[in-house]
Amino acid sequence: MERRKKWVVLLAVFLMGGFLSGPVEAQTKLIPKIDNFILFPDQSGSMYMTHAKLGKVKMALAKEVMFKMNDEIPELGYQGALDLFAPWQKIADPAVYKRNTFGEAIAKIKNEQAIFGRLTPMGPGISSLDTVLSGLSGKTGIIIVSDGAANQGPDPVAAAQAIHSKYPQVCFHVISFAEEPKGAEILKKISGIGGCGVHAEGATLLADSAALKQFVKDVFYTAAVETKKEEVIILRGINFDFDKSDIKPEWKPVLDEGAEVLVKNPNINIIIEGHTCSIGTEAYNQKLSERRAQSVFEYFVSKGISPSRMKTVGYGESKPKADNATEEGRRINRRVEIKVVK
Repeated sequence: MERRKKWVVLLAVFLMGGFLSGPVEAQTKLIPKIDNFILFPDQSGSMYMTHAKLGKVKMALAKEVMFKMNDEIPELGYQGALDLFAPWQKIADPAVYKRNTFGEAIAKIKNEQAIFGRLTPMGPGISSLDTVLSGLSGKTGIIIVSDGAANQGPDPVAAAQAIHSKYPQVCFHVISFAEEPKGAEILKKISGIGGCGVHAEGATLLADSAALKQFVKDVFYTAAVETKKEEVIILRGINFDFDKSDIKPEWKPVLDEGAEVLVKNPNINIIIEGHTCSIGTEAYNQKLSERRAQSVFEYFVSKGISPSRMKTVGYGESKPKADNATEEGRRINRRVEIKVVK
């Protein structure tokens, strides 16, 4: 007899089991492409000359684009450094990238410097990166900001190739303010080394925020869209004997399970819905359904669930779950269902 009763309870639980599945949410996770980056602006005399088409000093334009880029770089744990070349000058040693700190480093770049007598030894400047790279591990992005006007020392393209040969995980990225075809060609060749570099025109990045965002994404991170489904929460209802509202012993483990779910999920509330079969008057069944809901309410309170998290409602015989023409259908309809609300 006990075994049969157990199977009856299990069948009823199966029939009455309610599931709450939260909406599917698409979340974007940013995955870093690099372990380190070196922002590497050119501070030669030509960068302190006015850009013919843009009408501003090239270094002022370069700083503007670097500030804008800094505003877009996500803090994903990579190290950032800031060094200048032509001549070589260290502004910020490699450290975990923090937007505010890095912005302060960019601000230290001089707005005015002498023009004449300040040539552009771009090749030696790139070679000097060896001293920084030797202390780094993993993938490193080098972002050159320059007009490409190399006019002193070894070939800058060959110097960049030598760096990449020694450090294969290095990628050269370029923000170009080139005005002469030769300078533009040098910068494009450097960004092509290793097949992993990104080349962008400084004027484009300043004028087009979407292009700037894309440049930052291409250099710094991959955006992976994760489909995340909220945890499925299961709260099961119970059945009652004819014309009764007391909770039978065999149903208490089901309610105990529900109480445990509520304790573990303090952010959810519930509606306790009482129901009856169709035997009896509508008015009587309405009151009976309310008493059944109240019984479950009081049971949960006894298990430590705050009354403020629960609401009761009686539906009488108005919402049958099964056919009231059969004994089994009426038994199923004598029930309480528990609905979860956020």
